Amino acid sequence: MILVSRRALERIHSLILLSIVIISWGYVLYAARLAALWQLQKKYPNQNLN
Repeated sequence: MILVSRRALERIHSLILLSIVIISWGYVLYAARLAALWQLQKKYPNQNLN
């Protein structure tokens, strides 16, 4: 087993948590954009909003 210092483990954990947060916010923003597009398409069905 590879020995890793405590500081290195803390940095790895921080990077993993940061990447999880960034990915989850990406999904939230994407879902909000889709919801907004669907609402606009309901309100203005004859216009192309893409």
